[in-house]
Amino acid sequence: MSNFPPQIGRYQVLGILGTGGMAEVLLARVVGPSGFQRPVVIKRILPHLARAEHFRNMFLDEARIVAGISHQNVVHVHELCQDDGELFMVMEYLEGESAAGLARRLSSKRKLLSFGLAAHIVAEAADGLHAAHNLRDPSGRFQNLVHRDVSPANIFVSYDGGVKILDFGIAVAADRVARTEAGQVKGKYAYMSPEQCRGKALDRRSDIFSLGTVLYEISTCRRLFKRDSDMLTLQAICAEAVVPPSELVANYPAALEAVVMKALAKDKADRYQSALEMRRELLEVSRLLNEGKVPEESLGRVMHKLFEERIEQKHALLSRIESGSEVTAVPLAEADSSVELPAVAFAEDPRSESAVSIPSGQLVRPRNRRVALVAAAVLLLGLGIAGGLAMTGQDAEAEAPATPAAAVEPAAPAEPQTVAVNVDSRPAGARVFMAGEPKGETPLRLEVARGAVPIEVTLELDGYTKVLERVVPDMDQKIQLVLVRAPPKVAAESPRPASRVARPPPPPVRRPPPAAPEEPKPKPEEDPYKRFN
Repeated sequence: MSNFPPQIGRYQVLGILGTGGMAEVLLARVVGPSGFQRPVVIKRILPHLARAEHFRNMFLDEARIVAGISHQNVVHVHELCQDDGELFMVMEYLEGESAAGLARRLSSKRKLLSFGLAAHIVAEAADGLHAAHNLRDPSGRFQNLVHRDVSPANIFVSYDGGVKILDFGIAVAADRVARTEAGQVKGKYAYMSPEQCRGKALDRRSDIFSLGTVLYEISTCRRLFKRDSDMLTLQAICAEAVVPPSELVANYPAALEAVVMKALAKDKADRYQSALEMRRELLEVSRLLNEGKVPEESLGRVMHKLFEERIEQKHALLSRIESGSEVTAVPLAEADSSVELPAVAFAEDPRSESAVSIPSGQLVRPRNRRVALVAAAVLLLGLGIAGGLAMTGQDAEAEAPATPAAAVEPAAPAEPQTVAVNVDSRPAGARVFMAGEPKGETPLRLEVARGAVPIEVTLELDGYTKVLERVVPDMDQKIQLVLVRAPPKVAAESPRPASRVARPPPPPVRRPPPAAPEEPKPKPEEDPYKRFN
């Protein structure tokens, strides 16, 4: 994590809220006339990437996308600024938790969100997504925006019951300057759509699948596709049938299950064709399940009961900001990192029965990883992706630096001039080429000069499809490739001379053995916790 500057432009920086692979998120305040004070959130490119054109283009793309969406369910960007040549976004300060943090807190208190409130949260998120999907440029042309990273960490639930979509850092639109290479996939593994896993062209229906995964998980308190490895997770998304929620949770509403299963259709043609269509059905389900209660008010009451201490901390922080008092600590968000949610069990994969933690989406969070499925190989590449705005993380205090007069700060350690790129493949023994030069065979460790310019890594193995990936050598990383055999070459058949020799009789037809009886489906278990509404 980098040290934050005391001032960025006209904003006084109070502390670091989070750091991602490309950007960091800061809490700040703006000071106006007559003692006016207002908290804001600043997102800026990490200092060592700030001069790289590729990252600047990605950052500008995100700012332009979010600034163009004016909707109550999408985080609001006040302005895009530049200070001493560095770009930063100024966004609204939100009081609340991510849906991931909400799920962890519920589980830690042995509570479950009511079905009606789960439907309400996802319905509101769908409304924000619909606004993003229908974004137009100044000429009125549709941008064909796809978020690509819809997950519990990027759905924000405020303490008053509001819901917002966050983090468009890897969204793809028609006119983005920073392009994603063909066959490259970005996002969180367990929330990708099948077409996203395969590196195919995406449209809004990919986000609908991701939103269906979120709905499944917050309404069942179970992970859906998360497995013991990234590869198994991708396989589960693409090939495994979804276990209906009613087979896991007793009294699961049929109407809600119908929405979940339609959103999770493997074929995008069978899903909802727009987020608005999904929202309409969820609103009807929410109306029936909430029994006349106002869902925003009910959700707000739940949030206040669950996060009472944290709300008091944040209110005290706001009071100090508004009064102009010194802010010595920034309360970070809820972690509950010890709380685990069980994965949905599939008979085909016994390892999936182990409990898997829901993604933390921490304020000070480790670098995420992205997945690419290039040509005929599944590529797992350990790279950082754009930092988000989700305010969930370790419940610790980040002290603001108070440097005494005449104090001399120790010099920061020099950044390594090289990074390690570990290349592996299945099967092993593939020839590795970097920038066209042979480097050896997998498994292989390469020392590469640190930089922001992509370099090409190619793997070749006789009988397998060649794979090429562009790697930005800005940090240590690991590339794991599963190679797929190349299709056999079919030789042209030469015409056969006519033959009068009688053909032998066909072999006797063997009857297949009788099919094994189907295993009985597991009975839905009783809710382990009481539903919280």
